[in-house]
Amino acid sequence: MLNNILYLPLFSKNKIMNPNSNLFLISLTTIFLLTFNSCSDDHESDMQDIAGDTRDQLAGFISEKYSSYTGRFPDFPGAMAAYVLHDDAAEYAHAGMDEGFTDNFHFRAQSTTKTFTAAAIMLLHQEGKLDISQNITNNIPGKKKSYIPGTPDYDIPYKDQITIWQLLCHRAGVYDIVNYPVNGEMYVEKILEEDPDHTFTPDEIIGVIAENRLALFEPGTDWGYSNEGYVMLVKIIEEVTGKTYKEFITDRFFKALDLTETSMVVTGTEQSLPEPFVDSWYYLQDININATRQNMSANVGEGNIITSLHDMARFYRLLLRGEAGITLSTVSKYMINCRPIADHSIVSYGAGLFHYPNLGYGHGGDGSGISVKCYTDPDTDITIVILFNCWNFYNGVEDASLFIEQSKMMEEMLYSIKEIYTRQ
Repeated sequence: MLNNILYLPLFSKNKIMNPNSNLFLISLTTIFLLTFNSCSDDHESDMQDIAGDTRDQLAGFISEKYSSYTGRFPDFPGAMAAYVLHDDAAEYAHAGMDEGFTDNFHFRAQSTTKTFTAAAIMLLHQEGKLDISQNITNNIPGKKKSYIPGTPDYDIPYKDQITIWQLLCHRAGVYDIVNYPVNGEMYVEKILEEDPDHTFTPDEIIGVIAENRLALFEPGTDWGYSNEGYVMLVKIIEEVTGKTYKEFITDRFFKALDLTETSMVVTGTEQSLPEPFVDSWYYLQDININATRQNMSANVGEGNIITSLHDMARFYRLLLRGEAGITLSTVSKYMINCRPIADHSIVSYGAGLFHYPNLGYGHGGDGSGISVKCYTDPDTDITIVILFNCWNFYNGVEDASLFIEQSKMMEEMLYSIKEIYTRQ
């Protein structure tokens, strides 16, 4: 799902709609202006002097932030957690989570899934099985078929101009039907209203774009976050390897890196999470809505992975160290080759990785009541994960101000937690 466009169920005054239906959109520009550009090189920390070792300091910081935040909102059902890898040690803290919560509780990775997809593409590039500089209509090296099928489902606008690299960097202009309307309607929500267990496929998702001749912009002329650009990458992985996306990612990352708490769902009926798991919520003044069960089949390759704090931090750290199968040279040359996402933006994007000054490289994800951010600083070898399991709409679902405030707070917390571990 998205790290930058907010979507959530639209609640009527008289009933609560299915959490998979009726998406409420906030513009891309709004979210970036209000969240992604809020920190700068002169970031001001909100850290207070907290005595004790780093573990005690982390626990004290999380407890204080949670108490301060929830004190404003009665019966807030959400919780927060932080996990830090540093000096070959791991420390985590949480507030508001269920009794017995540990760093192996499962939650939906949301758009951090994109980093796995990008890493898969880079692995295949490194092995010479594809070339990221090539057009998606070119033939796969050593094969007599193109990266994307020559079928009507993949006859999207500008396909002859789109490169694999542009898909990786959100510069291909591929239309995003998960978060933008098609003929005045949200395609995914419409289908799910009719059939909540429907299984979407890349052919179906991209086929809608092709049939309706939709595009965000001409390839290479702008930056625009696109979930469907990453669905295109899923198809490329499958065409190149002859395996399903799930098989390839499971073999080359989940199993190879010992990510035993990480998995993925691909069908419409796989709507629950493995035990133990973190519930997710929508918070309104008159009701709290559990959003844990979700049909994620429309989000394969861009939001369908399930993981834990432990596994998420481990993956990003190994990746940025050049120890996830992709060499450090490849990671440095491509994945962290980040360009600003907009004029005058301090935030940049490479291949499946954002970069924040003085914080590092990583990704975030928002969906189904979950917000998560994970960033690694290769210079200090510090990896930080922040997890919230509730979207705050106390002011009403048409008012995104509290969601934006929460996203900014998470960003600030990443900086503050990093300070704990760098000032030792």
